[in-house]
Parts: sequence; structure tokens; C-alpha cells
Amino acid sequence: MRSACAFYASFIHGAAISLHEDGDVATFGPAMKGLLPIILLVLVSSFAEAEMREWKTADESKTLVAEYVSSRDGKVTIRRKRDRRTFTLDLTALSEKDQDYVRQREDSPAGNDPGEAGDADGEFAKLLTGDWERAEGHGLKYRIFGARKLRKGKGPGYPLVVYLHGRGGDVMTPEEPWGARAFTRDDNYRRRTCFVISPQNPDQQGWVGTKADGVVEIVKELLKKLPVDPDRIYLTGYSMGGYGTFQLLSQEPRMWAAAVPVAGGGNPGAVRDYRKVPIWVFHGAEDKVVPVGQSQAMVEALKEARSDVKYTEFAGAGHGVADRVYDDEKLHEWIFEQGR
Repeated sequence: MRSACAFYASFIHGAAISLHEDGDVATFGPAMKGLLPIILLVLVSSFAEAEMREWKTADESKTLVAEYVSSRDGKVTIRRKRDRRTFTLDLTALSEKDQDYVRQREDSPAGNDPGEAGDADGEFAKLLTGDWERAEGHGLKYRIFGARKLRKGKGPGYPLVVYLHGRGGDVMTPEEPWGARAFTRDDNYRRRTCFVISPQNPDQQGWVGTKADGVVEIVKELLKKLPVDPDRIYLTGYSMGGYGTFQLLSQEPRMWAAAVPVAGGGNPGAVRDYRKVPIWVFHGAEDKVVPVGQSQAMVEALKEARSDVKYTEFAGAGHGVADRVYDDEKLHEWIFEQGR
């Protein structure tokens, strides 16, 4: 479940081709140029009608059955039929027939509209101010952040980050929600524009039952009312919110593109339900509030389930590791590389 954002192809002086995957580079000479796989990026809404067709590389040596999504600036995007993975590539890497097909789609009245996210709806559009606003629904109050420009749909939509606070946390104060605010800092937000929500736990007794249900329903509503990319919804939480992260992974495994539980824990017996979701777990080695063994047990179970899991344990650190986690640029790079 790696993001198509982590895959890209580039032509170097019209000769060699470099194929990059998570930092690994394989370079092919001119004779191999036509062998580059079709790699394309974008997503379409799940209800969109799409035409599956066979695509070919420029030398017609490789084929792929996929659906057209959109194209612009000399690049085309499709989604593979076999596993619904999305990719992107220069239009010139495709056969002449495929290039003609793309041009016809661009010239059609529908253009690239099918599969593109719609504009923000009514009252929800008013919540997108470039500041933390307050909202309420499905039994929960919550804070929401989104730039004004996100009122207009673009491509498949924008990522959504869901942050679950720890016990005693109050996200409804005049202050920015602690933990979630790292995603909305100016320098970070310019590079990773997204929606961010932070629900308020009404009784501080865990993200379970109706509270977990409420979070799920809020996300589903935002998918309908805002231009959210359904394949880039990220879940994270600290302490009680770390437990809540594992809980919601188990409850709605198909909803999340990636998850980051911090100083939490969960039920190791449930990990197979969400083993396909990329997860990065964090914990302090000397945590006296939530013993580090809670995360260690989850990570071990995830590894046994052959999950895509990363684990960072801070030597000598106690429970208060959230700032250290959320201020790490590498974490944000990793999260936004993920996609369903």
C-alpha cells in the first residue's frame, strides 16, 4: 500500500530513464527506454463510471489494463484494474494510439471532470478559512482546519488528517489543537496542503463505542461535503489517542491510507484486520504512563502479520514524546507519501 506519489519516472536528456521507488533508483539506457512500465498517479471517486482499456508503452512491448483519469501538462494519469493502484507518467512514454486517445479525452466536453473532487458544500465551505474552526456532528464536537482555496475541488481532492487527542486533552479551547497543529504550520502546510480535524472526546474514557463511531461518521460526512481524497485519509493520535488509532484501524481498516499511533497500544489479536495499512508506531522507552511494552506487542504482532510497519523507540524518553514525533519532518514526508 505505497503511495503512487512515491513512484515517478523522468527522462534524462531524452536518453536514459530513471525509475525511483522510495529512494531506490534504477537507471536504464536508451535501448531500454521503451521498457519503462506505465506509472501513473491520480484517483477517481468510487462512484465514477470509467472505461477500462489496454495501454501500451511507446514501443508497444508492455501493456496495462487501466482506466483513464485525467491529463495535463504533458502527463496522463490512470488507475490499474488489477489492484486499483494509481500511477503517473509522461504522455510521450505511451504509444501513439494512447496519446491520441488522451488528446481526444482532453478535447471532449467532459474533459477531465469525471473523477475530480467537487467543490466544498454549503456550510462546510464556510469552515475553510485558513484557521482552526469549530464544528459539531455525530455526537462529537471537533476542530477543523482547511485553507480557503480548498473550497474548490481539484483533481482527486486533498488529503485529510485525523488527530485523536490524549486523556485530559481539550481541543475546543481558543488555542490551536496540540499535536494536530504540526500539520498546519505555515512551512509544512504550504508543501502538504490538506484538511485536518481533531475531535473532542466528551468523557475522556477512550476512543471506543459511540465516540469511535462518531469519528468514523464525521469522516464519512466530510468525504461527501468537502473535496477530500478518499484514498489519502491519515489517522494519528497520542496516548489515549494512540489507543484510539489502533481501535479505529480495527473498526474501519479500509478507511485509512496510513496511521501513526504515538505512546499508545491496542489489541495484538486484531492486527490482521488492518495489516495492509502502513503504520508507524512511536513510544518512549522509559514511559511510566503507558508502558513501552504496549507498543512493542503491537509491533511484534504486526510484523508477524507481515504488515507494513515501522517502529521508533526513543531511548531514555518518557511519555511526553508527542512534540518530538510531530515536529519530525521525516514523519510528515512519510505520511503524505502513503495512499490506498
